Amino acid sequence: MNKTLKNKLLDVMNKFQDAKILVVGDVILDEYLWGLATRLSPEAPVPVLEVKRKTYLLGGAANVANNIAAMGAKAMLCGVIGDDLYSSVLMDLLKKNKVNTDFIITDKTRPTTVKTRLIAQNNKHLARVDNESLENIGSDVSKKIYECIEKVIDDVDLIILSDYIISVFSAKLIKDIVKLANCHDKIVLMDPKGQDFSKYEGVDVIVPNMEEALIATKSARTKPIKKIAEALRKIADKVIITQSSKGVYYFDGADEINLDAFPTEVVDATGAGGSFVAFLGLGLAGSGFDYNTALPLANYAAAAAVRKVGTFAIKPVQLKEIINVAYNNSSTKTGK
Repeated sequence: MNKTLKNKLLDVMNKFQDAKILVVGDVILDEYLWGLATRLSPEAPVPVLEVKRKTYLLGGAANVANNIAAMGAKAMLCGVIGDDLYSSVLMDLLKKNKVNTDFIITDKTRPTTVKTRLIAQNNKHLARVDNESLENIGSDVSKKIYECIEKVIDDVDLIILSDYIISVFSAKLIKDIVKLANCHDKIVLMDPKGQDFSKYEGVDVIVPNMEEALIATKSARTKPIKKIAEALRKIADKVIITQSSKGVYYFDGADEINLDAFPTEVVDATGAGGSFVAFLGLGLAGSGFDYNTALPLANYAAAAAVRKVGTFAIKPVQLKEIINVAYNNSSTKTGK
């Protein structure tokens, strides 16, 4: 990283407080049960976790919004929760972290999505238990989501759609959101999941990881990444493929950008994709939609996200630390 880029990244970070981003998607509460596993159950050959503490974190679309709010930007979250004890925990966490919850919709027919992880000593994952409904939300709830977006679309810089293929996004709802965004000249940034990306057709930017891109395009691992991106451009104008330790690839039909990953210890990759998308959105809003600036910013944010167990909101000081280390390492290599 040269000094010019470093200064650009820091300058964009100073503009985050002016950014307004709407996040729509599957809202998840991550529950962690921490304890000791020192014996097997007499009932089955499985470890027994002696729980010492319990923590809650924001997952899915809520993690994306949380990362945006933590940087001082205005984050509005639109999604669906149930009417249960977990919904109260989730709403309290969102409000505590200054995420706008005015567009969270309560659906009494379904549970709040909760993913419970059992963690033993040395951060070892023993199991995960999902409490969720995979049935699509009703047309009445889809209509409410659309109406929420309609209310705020003129006040936001861009829209992030965060799909965890749980329940929120139907092909029709995405099509309606894209049409609405086009009418209001707003960028739609898509964080996709699943095997079929056809329902995302028309979004401006799609950001799969490499595994998702391979599955969606039915490609072999030996296929050149540009060819994979070309196939995905049938869905979106701009394609960004995250590749974990291999970095990030961008293609818009004309320009390519290849970024190396920031070398760091990976403790837990949970939520890193959401952090990348959150900071991509922040970077675009703060830079006047300059991908040469927004992509490195998101790349460094993803490196910060894998340093801890679980999803968490990256703080400005953590991101600045990585940017400074990247700059110092680059200066040392070039002798500047």
